Amino acid sequence: MPLYTRLALAFRAGALPTWAPGLWSGQPLATDPQLGVFYPPHWLLRWVDPLTFYASMTLIHALLAAWAMASWARLRGASRVGAALAAVSFALGAFFVMRLRHASFTNTTVWLVWALGTLERARHGMRPRLVWALALQLALAVLAGGWQLLPFGAMVFAATFASGLVTQSRGRGGRAAGVLVGVALALGLAAVQLVPSGLHLAESPRGRGVTEALAGAYAWPSWRYALSLVMPMYFGDEALGTYVGAPNPWEMCGWGSGLVATLFAFASLVLRRRRGERLVLVALLLLSCDLARGDAGLAHQAHRLLPLVSSLRGPTRALYVWVLVVPLLAADGYDVVRAWLRAQAPRLAAVTPALFLLCLVELLSTWSTANPTSRRAEAQSRPEAVQFLALQRSPHRVATHRLLPRRFHNGLAAWGLENAGGYHSLPIWRYLHFLWIVNFQRPYATAQLNHDLGTHGPWRSASPLLDLLDVGWLIAPHGHAPRAEHFRLAHLGRDGVDVWQNTHPLTRARVVFRTRTVPDAASAARALAAVDFDPLREAIVESPQPLSTDRSAAPAALGEARWLHTAPTRVTAEVTLSHQGFVVFSAPWYPGWRLTVDGADAPLRVTDLALCGTALAPGHHRLVMTFTLPGLALGAWLSASTVLILSLWALYVWRRERRGPARHH
Repeated sequence: MPLYTRLALAFRAGALPTWAPGLWSGQPLATDPQLGVFYPPHWLLRWVDPLTFYASMTLIHALLAAWAMASWARLRGASRVGAALAAVSFALGAFFVMRLRHASFTNTTVWLVWALGTLERARHGMRPRLVWALALQLALAVLAGGWQLLPFGAMVFAATFASGLVTQSRGRGGRAAGVLVGVALALGLAAVQLVPSGLHLAESPRGRGVTEALAGAYAWPSWRYALSLVMPMYFGDEALGTYVGAPNPWEMCGWGSGLVATLFAFASLVLRRRRGERLVLVALLLLSCDLARGDAGLAHQAHRLLPLVSSLRGPTRALYVWVLVVPLLAADGYDVVRAWLRAQAPRLAAVTPALFLLCLVELLSTWSTANPTSRRAEAQSRPEAVQFLALQRSPHRVATHRLLPRRFHNGLAAWGLENAGGYHSLPIWRYLHFLWIVNFQRPYATAQLNHDLGTHGPWRSASPLLDLLDVGWLIAPHGHAPRAEHFRLAHLGRDGVDVWQNTHPLTRARVVFRTRTVPDAASAARALAAVDFDPLREAIVESPQPLSTDRSAAPAALGEARWLHTAPTRVTAEVTLSHQGFVVFSAPWYPGWRLTVDGADAPLRVTDLALCGTALAPGHHRLVMTFTLPGLALGAWLSASTVLILSLWALYVWRRERRGPARHH
């Protein structure tokens, strides 16, 4: 919700959220595919309240999912009741209920299933309209943002595509070419998201890869968890406080389609028609269970060799195959049971629709308590601490204690406050590394990521590095006072959350007259964590050549920096120096920032591992930093070119079809 709120604010201002200063001291939001900046339904946030939008889109996508699955099942020959069973077991299964917290996952799934239905239509010939439909559906699946699930969705897509080629007697080449063209066009349409996000990966923790330990996080501890595929509440209900399984029930138990649908799915193996395809799909189901075991699975190491998968964690997400396949096979299984009853017990055949009702009752009763309703006023309420800080109108940033509920970490961005921490999937790695040194007084130890740093902030209030981030306030639970003398209690909350004030915060621009030049980020991290580093007097600068500073004049040197104006993509400051010096901004360094000094371009240096800085000559200067999202122009150009190609192709086909009847006449 906080990220949707930031998106809505940007859209209403007539801009894209290329840079959001409200979390992580500044963060590029458009690079996060899960936010869906370029997903067309999200553009409605310009006019619709974010909470209303979230609730409405949840329901709409669930209905679209049911429709898509029913259509796919019907195209494969399922009866109407069988297709209805597939629809309800899909849209009311564990995935669509437990994953409401991850809207990008459910949104991507809707369009992926529509694309699978288009692939089924293409068995009878790959007409241009099917290529266009496939391209649009796959592009929407990508733009919706559930990228973590796409590798496993691609497994189902490839299996059904290969099955169609094997069973097709002729026209295989044309069909294969049409599908490949559709995929290429989809990538072109989604390039406006793919290019900036792809470039951001190198700057994010995911670009480092993950260790085997982190990659295996959220794996099934034992095969007993397979019971959750048929009984999602087997380990208890999180909403009622009775859950006793491994951490994160939506990861451990959020993939099943229920007992009735699963039994029907395996009954479909009796059907001779397209049995080979069903055997392949069942093999994928078994493979997904093996992958869900993580390091204990047989195929886990081979799975880690796939492109980009090495940066993913959560082995149970391979069970996304169950989400897509079981409802589809359940439709075939229902028709098998109905046909058998008609042959063996004609009198019982009339009651087979009751089996559909049995599936519906099972799913509705399963989720009777798992998704409790919240009142709008409660969902939109602001904590006392936030109300207090809003009244202060302070220009300084806020830090949130790690033991606070997650709504605080990103909620500050929605409530008009700037957080030095945050909760995000793709933050800037350099800034995360800076926070790690603040909290643990040492550089990050492993080359690959070994911790889930999605929720992180500057928690060690005694660190002198905290002042570099312009942290003026700390929100903390009762009993967790900051261990620093320069913090005083400013607000004692009746709700158990207090506000502490930093009595001597720094401004967001500071002047130093000593620099320490280092060659790379690793050296900068070591220097930042060294006990002899004084952030108030010295700056660590990454540069291939040492920067000259007038060290002899440093004791008597004077300098003043004033932070004049901040907009999401523009920062203005004025600096006055008596000697040559260096200015450090408390803005996170990121490719795309450009600096001008007195109207002329100037080099922007990576400073103190994660911040921005520049060297200045004596005198009075006006500094302006502007941000342009890397890759956005190229991605937009590729997407626009693809739209033009599709438009010209459609015009050509339309004119040819018009000429055809006239020539025949």
